[in-house]
Amino acid sequence: MLVAEQLTKAYGRKTALHEASFTLSNGITGLLGPNGAGKTTLLRILSTYHQPTTGKLTLDGVQWSRKNMEHIRSLIGYLPQHVGLFPALTVREYLSYIGSMRGMDSRLVKERTEEVLHEVNLADKAREQVRSLSGGMKQRLGIAQAILHEPSLLLVDEPTAGLDPEERIRFRNLVKRLAFNRAVLLSTHITGDITMTCDRVFLMKQGRLEAHEHVHSVTGYASGRVWGLYAGREEYERLLGNPALFITDAAQQIGGGYNLRIIAQDEPCAGAELVQPTLEEGYMVWLNGN
Repeated sequence: MLVAEQLTKAYGRKTALHEASFTLSNGITGLLGPNGAGKTTLLRILSTYHQPTTGKLTLDGVQWSRKNMEHIRSLIGYLPQHVGLFPALTVREYLSYIGSMRGMDSRLVKERTEEVLHEVNLADKAREQVRSLSGGMKQRLGIAQAILHEPSLLLVDEPTAGLDPEERIRFRNLVKRLAFNRAVLLSTHITGDITMTCDRVFLMKQGRLEAHEHVHSVTGYASGRVWGLYAGREEYERLLGNPALFITDAAQQIGGGYNLRIIAQDEPCAGAELVQPTLEEGYMVWLNGN
């Protein structure tokens, strides 16, 4: 378990993270927020790349300090948004290299390499060069290097960006399996990834973190504010021109009109009916100050 108490991070006069307190236990916690919200700052602190300006971190009962930082790092796996892969190496060679860089025993590296390749469904690609892998396979290889040393905390940054729908589903299922025996923090801007994979969600805005024990509590922000309606072309164009309304989904064209979902405090037009909000709609209401 990870326990964070009153974490802050300041860069000169700018505070990028404000007194964040939370816990992470086994399962998947989503980290959702706009660009510049502080997500990357938090991940860099948790991955030990940066030290917090103030605050306290404890992982599996061990308090973080400079003297035991190597031990702390042995408990953490990290898949950054742009993982460094070596295209000329084979998949097996790459994992062997990562294991040696981590100071793992050579016999253990060999054993764990075969185990994680099966775990991420890349055993049949072990002898192929990294450059030959698809985008989804490279992401799975990125996960393999992050769990090679069997960490108790796994940090994953924007893992499905650029993946096709099939690879995205495959990756989500992989992360779900990995979360049975470790804590996973999944940072993403894709609300569908959080809806489909996460047990809890952290929302971030302007460096401030808000923890929610279930994604449904975020959805609740939009309760009574999401309207569904069928609109003709002229009505659709009129609604698009209203800055007070927020049309959340791409309009589905049916016949001569469109099925719409609109966030609005009051009924946007005749015929609109309240519908069950999604996580994305709840997040958008929260992001814009309720």
